[in-house]
Amino acid sequence: MSDDRSSDALHKAAFLGPKGENAGELERLLLEVLRDHVFWRRNFHPRDPRLIDERDKRTEAFDDMSARLRDELSQILAELKRAAPLYSPRQVAHIVSDPSLPAFVGYFAGLLYNQNNVVAEVSPETVREERAYFTALAEMVGYPTFLPETLPRDARTRRSAYSWGHLCSGGTVANLEALWIARNIRLYPLAVRLVAEETDTFASFADLEVTTATGERTALHHLSTWRLSNLPIDEITDLHLRIKAALSDGPPERAEAFQEVLPSVRNAGLASFLLRYNRAFPGDPARLPKVLISQATHYCWQKNMDLVGLGADALESLPVDDRIRLDTNALRERLHECIENKQPVLGVVSIVGTTEEGAIDPLHEIEAVRDEVGDAGLTFWHHCDAAFGGYFSSLLPKTEDGGFVPSEQLDNDLVGPEGLLSADNAEALSSLPDTDSITIDPHKFGYVPYPAGAVLFRDYHVRDAIAYKAPYLADEDQAGFGGFLGQWTLEGSRPGAVAVSCYLSQAMVPLTPDGHGRFMRNCIEANQQLFEALTHRFAATEGDLELRPFHRPETVAFCFVVAPEAGVESVASLNDYTNRVWQQMTVDGREDINQYAFLLSRTEIDVDDYTHVLKDMLPADVLREAAGDGESLTLLRTCLMNPFQTDWNADEGSFAEQVADFLYDVALEEYVAHTMPPVPRPNTTRHPILVVEQTPRAQEGLARYLEHDEKVVAHFDVRSCSAAELKDVADRLSAVRNIVLHLDPSAPSQARRIAHWLVAEADVAPEHLLAVATNQGADGVDVTAPLADLGVPLRNVILESELATSARRLMLQLNSRRDATAEPVP
Repeated sequence: MSDDRSSDALHKAAFLGPKGENAGELERLLLEVLRDHVFWRRNFHPRDPRLIDERDKRTEAFDDMSARLRDELSQILAELKRAAPLYSPRQVAHIVSDPSLPAFVGYFAGLLYNQNNVVAEVSPETVREERAYFTALAEMVGYPTFLPETLPRDARTRRSAYSWGHLCSGGTVANLEALWIARNIRLYPLAVRLVAEETDTFASFADLEVTTATGERTALHHLSTWRLSNLPIDEITDLHLRIKAALSDGPPERAEAFQEVLPSVRNAGLASFLLRYNRAFPGDPARLPKVLISQATHYCWQKNMDLVGLGADALESLPVDDRIRLDTNALRERLHECIENKQPVLGVVSIVGTTEEGAIDPLHEIEAVRDEVGDAGLTFWHHCDAAFGGYFSSLLPKTEDGGFVPSEQLDNDLVGPEGLLSADNAEALSSLPDTDSITIDPHKFGYVPYPAGAVLFRDYHVRDAIAYKAPYLADEDQAGFGGFLGQWTLEGSRPGAVAVSCYLSQAMVPLTPDGHGRFMRNCIEANQQLFEALTHRFAATEGDLELRPFHRPETVAFCFVVAPEAGVESVASLNDYTNRVWQQMTVDGREDINQYAFLLSRTEIDVDDYTHVLKDMLPADVLREAAGDGESLTLLRTCLMNPFQTDWNADEGSFAEQVADFLYDVALEEYVAHTMPPVPRPNTTRHPILVVEQTPRAQEGLARYLEHDEKVVAHFDVRSCSAAELKDVADRLSAVRNIVLHLDPSAPSQARRIAHWLVAEADVAPEHLLAVATNQGADGVDVTAPLADLGVPLRNVILESELATSARRLMLQLNSRRDATAEPVP
């Protein structure tokens, strides 16, 4: 390892370490947690009897159970070792990370107490820890102050600037709950109009005044279905609070009666509600609302649309721009079409951290579009799916009042052309406070164990839209983040262990630029270095393989294909090649995980949807044919979430260089195997080549390596000689059109003499002379210049540190020349 030491050692103290370097500390902490827990058990009513005594431990049943447990555990531990080594920097495949040390210890502590955060009465401490974590999470994204444990007595009937949220099992559930709340909120004004129409008792509610999207103040009964469907979000929650306040001034029976007759979508179901509403207002019917999202969406959104009754068809995918972000021009155009056609829009979903590219949608532009169409009478709920990338916001500093520092005031190494984030990505993250709800996954970039998702809402009042009470659990109306939490969450039972894990994680590593932001910085820097290394590695091998990025990475993910420089015949053939490369770099249950050098993943995109992005990756005719046939393109994908990857600088190169070298070697090996099958086609002639090296057929010689490769001997007749023997075989050189010099870079003068003799005296054409040099650059000597002076083309000179890589590149060169060689040698 390099002796250079980073001054930033936060991540080195915060994780177990790729080699378990902090195992001693973890062992001490886990033992302390266990002993403390046992002490607590023993001292709860210490005079209670011991129910497992030493005689029980000596019984046959006890021994049998203990032995079987150890056996089964041993087997499971052995099998778990076939899993992906997620702790290792070599894992660059998936959106998954090694849990931090505080998160791991906190989870273990929480497991021992087995708390359920459904209600504070059962789990008071873990509920408080959940609230503490969400206080920090709300601060990180710029939301209002998080809900206190207890509210003022009148807070539920007036506007209070508190945010709300809670832990859940993951991003799918978090997105589902946001969609569920948005559906109920957006349809609430229609339910009030309907109840006022159908019941004399509550007919007066139709006279309540509201402020429309265009700023007009008018009574509910003056508004059409379209205008009611487009009341601003805050106006809808204000309407709810005013109705609640009016009901609270009367007898409890009146409030109960309203709740019973309110024909909300919660009570009636979406289909029944719309049918009932349209029967009441046949001349002004309601339509099923749409949800708009970019085509880079996660597949969970289709499932969630199904679950809330809107149906997957109501989810409209919009195009992305050439940076794989939601195209806000397409969004604007579609929303104006909705205005023209009176098509209600439930919400627009932005993404911070797309699954493929880690791209950040331009939230600031989406908000500008929301203001624009709002002036034209259309409103929508803005949910941000930041399950993957929400923690990127921890990179950005805050002002004293809690807002984000404007991007133009940030340091150039953070924001700008040479910074970690582009200016528009920083501006997008700074617009998170303007959204109505956000999904963030602590079990992704929060470095917390599964399952840990989080959903946040800018205004806590919206939780009333899904409130359900269980009569057997206590609750008070002034409960903030306390009491019976289950009435406001989709999931009832929620593990307290996750709350402890999240809390301890952020207590040790705050969600700020100097804390968690440093982890994000490391990962983005590592991805930038990997992109540069991959680009350099493939660019240095002219004539072989090309790296073709899907898009230049902007955060921690990168999608690309490797393609032969000669061209791509079809998407199907390219996919076949890509899959063969991926199979060499994916987990497949091998017993020895050391066989995995580096791990990456793959993903698929629809060619027709991404034609505008793929125009520089694929030939026009191939792209046109694939789009017409509805084909998908398979992409290789890296995702860097390990903060140790920037620390890895070994003697054989940096982490990024090693990944790039390995990927190139695998891609080259698979390409050679495809173009040169070990069993040649019928009537294939073996072409002669001559290898000139210091010691022919030496153990580490090129000729010996080629002779032991079945693909080479199937297609070529490999001959060899030393430099001293060249003049003796001069009369036979004409029968060998391709001569390969295996050069020693430490002896450039000898290489120059041999090459000069072959070209000047043996009349070998420079274009038929190839040179292979291994360990190039060990002493700073360049062997390419003297060869170039003799007219040897640059692409004929193969410089690699490994003989195997040199041989594969040579094989491709020779294979491409076979059709141009002389007539077969008998």
